[in-house]
Amino acid sequence: MNGYMDITKNCGIDAAVVITTSNTFYLSGYESSNCRILLTDEKNYFFTDMRYLEEARDRIGDAFDVRLGGIEEIKELADKLGVKKLGVEQTIPHCDYVALEKLFKGVTFVATDDAFAKLRAVKSEREIDLIKKAQSVTDEAFKQILPFIKEGVSEIEIAAKLEYIMLKNGCELAFDSIVAFGENGSKPHAHRSERKLAKGEFVTMDFGAKYKGYCSDMTRTVALGTVDERKARAYNAVLEANKIAAKAIKAGEKCCDIDAVARNYLAKHSLDKYFSHSLGHSVGVDIHEMPAFSPKCDEILKPGMIITVEPGVYLEGDFGIRIEDMALVTENGSENLTHSDKNLIVL
Repeated sequence: MNGYMDITKNCGIDAAVVITTSNTFYLSGYESSNCRILLTDEKNYFFTDMRYLEEARDRIGDAFDVRLGGIEEIKELADKLGVKKLGVEQTIPHCDYVALEKLFKGVTFVATDDAFAKLRAVKSEREIDLIKKAQSVTDEAFKQILPFIKEGVSEIEIAAKLEYIMLKNGCELAFDSIVAFGENGSKPHAHRSERKLAKGEFVTMDFGAKYKGYCSDMTRTVALGTVDERKARAYNAVLEANKIAAKAIKAGEKCCDIDAVARNYLAKHSLDKYFSHSLGHSVGVDIHEMPAFSPKCDEILKPGMIITVEPGVYLEGDFGIRIEDMALVTENGSENLTHSDKNLIVL
């Protein structure tokens, strides 16, 4: 259970209705395909259907008043509670918003998305432990995949093997794994294909496990056979950008300044123009959360935030390199939750 009481207080509202799956899971720790939560200052309510009613009462009945129903039943309860200002997520499905707007006439809606983002940005000790567990399985998948990377294997085969290892080790998938060979690596989010691996090519693998609802995320780029000097120089520049950015992370720093550390280093090697995305993003219930190491994000880092550090360079039609770790922000620095070797591995 998380600090949901801050939502009503910080937003100056009488109650908040919560519908998005990631937020309902974050608040309750219970996942279902049909859930709506009503948060109030005094009590919190979990509405679902008969498929989940008994189990939800067993799992979260000590923290929520678990009831049968949906938006109409929430409206009836809100009327009894005298709700005049209602928190609503802007990211809910349009049909849900239309239903709320139709039922809650005369009630002022207040957006709660920013409040949830800030609440979820700082992880509890329990959340940190779950993410560490997810990352340990991700590290194990990387260890086990290396002997499988051989000439003639396809991108699809490597992705399938990675995902099998994570599932076998008690996790779900945080996202569809990205595996890209050679020129496909120049596409940061390339779709895996039947393309076969040849010697002298880079293999970029971006993947992550999900353990008890919490995600991990890492990227490693390895090579098969030989690596020419041009590619080796580019790899070492990305690796150093990763390292110096990680060293700059600590509570009190601005996210955009951390992004600039990596970007400025790549500029010294004339590679910044090939770095086409932000340096990193927060990770939690969702694989992409806020804040982010982005030129446009001026959020201040706080202890307990977990943010990826993933510089990359992408030369169109040629090759790509990305190295991604997860950093846990501390008062005086950061802890790298990713333990896989990131020096250039040539298989």
